[in-house]
Amino acid sequence: MLMAMVLGAAALLQTGRQANADVDALLKGVTEVVAPGCIVGPVAVSAETAFPIITGKSGKSRLPILAGARYGKGRVVLAGHEGLFGTTDRDDQRALITNIATWLCGSRKTRRVLVVDARMVAPVLKQAGFEVVTAQVGELPQRLAQTDVLFLNGGRLTGNDRLMEAVADFIAAGGGYCDGVPGWGWLQLNPGRSLAQDYGGNRLTARMGLAIADGMLEPTGRRGFLADRSGLELSHAGRALKALKDHASGGRKLDDGDLAQVGLTLGNAAGALPPDDPIILPQLRGIVAQAGDSAIPTEAHPLGLDNPIGRIACVIQNIEMRRAPIANLRAHPAAREFPGAVPDDAKRVAATVEINTRKPDWASTGLYAPAGEAIEITLPQGAETAGLWVRIGSHTDTNWHHDKWTRFPDISYAAPLKDPVTRFGNPFGGLIYIVVPHNCKLGTITVRIAGAVESPLFVQGRTPLHVWRSDIRHRPAPWAELATDKVILTLPASVVRSLDDPEALLAVWDHALDSIADLAAIPRDRPRPERICADRQISAGYMHSGYPIMTWLDVPPVMVDRDKIVQGGSRTSWGFWHELGHNHQSGDWTFDGTGETTVNLFSLYCCERVSNEPVASNFWLNMAERSARVRKYLDDGARFEEWKADPGLSLMFYAQIQQEFGWGTFRRLFAEYAGLRAADRPKTDDEKRDQFLVRLSRQVGRNLGPFFTAWGIPTSDGARKAVADLPVWMPVGLSGRNSGVPARP
Repeated sequence: MLMAMVLGAAALLQTGRQANADVDALLKGVTEVVAPGCIVGPVAVSAETAFPIITGKSGKSRLPILAGARYGKGRVVLAGHEGLFGTTDRDDQRALITNIATWLCGSRKTRRVLVVDARMVAPVLKQAGFEVVTAQVGELPQRLAQTDVLFLNGGRLTGNDRLMEAVADFIAAGGGYCDGVPGWGWLQLNPGRSLAQDYGGNRLTARMGLAIADGMLEPTGRRGFLADRSGLELSHAGRALKALKDHASGGRKLDDGDLAQVGLTLGNAAGALPPDDPIILPQLRGIVAQAGDSAIPTEAHPLGLDNPIGRIACVIQNIEMRRAPIANLRAHPAAREFPGAVPDDAKRVAATVEINTRKPDWASTGLYAPAGEAIEITLPQGAETAGLWVRIGSHTDTNWHHDKWTRFPDISYAAPLKDPVTRFGNPFGGLIYIVVPHNCKLGTITVRIAGAVESPLFVQGRTPLHVWRSDIRHRPAPWAELATDKVILTLPASVVRSLDDPEALLAVWDHALDSIADLAAIPRDRPRPERICADRQISAGYMHSGYPIMTWLDVPPVMVDRDKIVQGGSRTSWGFWHELGHNHQSGDWTFDGTGETTVNLFSLYCCERVSNEPVASNFWLNMAERSARVRKYLDDGARFEEWKADPGLSLMFYAQIQQEFGWGTFRRLFAEYAGLRAADRPKTDDEKRDQFLVRLSRQVGRNLGPFFTAWGIPTSDGARKAVADLPVWMPVGLSGRNSGVPARP
């Protein structure tokens, strides 16, 4: 027994030494790998004979973006994006491409490379002395025998088991294989399919301990991904699992950073490996069984980094629940607390819902799927080919990255409606939506949904107030919606049970959305409503923009209080207008670093239009305090980097323009930008500042060049000369290093 343990340890040591030598060979002459414009995804590494090569950032942790493995007599390299091979004018990139091909050749004396995909590598390899042939995928079977290294997008193996096994035999016999694909990109192009079960490349390489995974990673260097070997050890799933077991059994203790890394690594691997993986998944399933009630995150008992077993159990549960057939659907224990249980006596109904497919995205149904119970969706004839989906659950934020979970981190489920009748469910339950693709041609259709519970839904202009008061607001589902053609509010049902006049409330919300549309220079009639959804825990911030805009559970009482919205002004409603502003601001007139500044033009505008709160009296702007801040900024030399890093300070620049020239200036300016041809839009940040100076100066008929200069905002000589024919404008008190008090306080 002792001898076996010694031999096993020696084998692992030898494998580790081999992996280190392989990484040395692959990174020779490589310092930083750049993939401009590419969102690089992770690779999962699981087998002992597989190893990470370069990592990318996910928060404070790392995941592989490039990894290799030995298999039989052959070798494999996977990349999280083909763009890692794309910048071939850089020495680092050229070295990486050459190193990969050289390593994949192994001990072969010939250097024959067959390039089906990632064709940017071909000229680099030809120059390096390789014999390079480009070919179509249909030519592979007859060419593999004359090939040493194959560059192939693994998506081409999807649904082609014969070719996949031919490539597997090619590798085992000594061939080299390289695939580079972002998993998130493949999933976008293949909705309803799985990287673990459907992506052909993973069905090939998972047996070798490598798989393309879902997710997006950040660069680790100034321009790209550093070849610094950082994070390699615990970004390997097998080693992360061993470290976790050691930690749990009282061996080497992991600190919070290592625990976060281990959780990320194992979750990354679990989502990419096929269900029949014999190495990692069986051990992770054992962890789930061990976790028990510790894998139920609640508000009173959050699941933090101090409970790595419970957190990994949640990761595995999430994967298993999403892979399970509908016959195995069960309620998750965490669902009762959030998003909440339906009452025990709540009646299950079958209802026919009218869906206007001219409006894309989520169509509310006024129905709720109880946790762990299947509903049945029946489409009208022919609609199953239109690309419709069903979604259960409006809480789409995923919170795996948080140090503590106060709810299960991923509770919204969706599926394509590809058949006339579909059975679907969610272990957590949720409001039911029919998701409509853009440019759907079905018109108005009726969809039958059975097995659901009725939820409170008020639709402006359609729901009679007396029916709302007597019946609809008392419907048993735990979540409710208040809807107009411009905005839909998703709230706990408890918040609307006593709401007597949603019509008056929603008129205020519509007024706000119309005001935002006016400032953004878009039509008031929207293609589809904006959405705002409350949640126990969201992915970032106190609120964040998107579809839906997300906020916390202390906000809904304000969302339904018409008087607070109208009378409270920026003290109560600033956040709503801010996040809606993010959904409407344009990069054409937002300089680098000012995303949190120009968005507040919408906040100021809505506060004035909805709450009659003038800009000069706005609570958030706090004119006296900001003016003092401006004075100090100017006296300290008006540094642009400081200006754009402080949203309150930089907003004063825009407030001064508004105070002197009025909101009409911004409306006309934004309309001008909206009408630009693609060729006329600014392409760089320098062009953004120059165009903003020139276009704004022309709008107001004044030379604003000195005003920009006083604020320290860089513009070119050409831009300043372009407006030199106009009379100079400078607000009272703003000259060089003097006061920044607005002209009309």
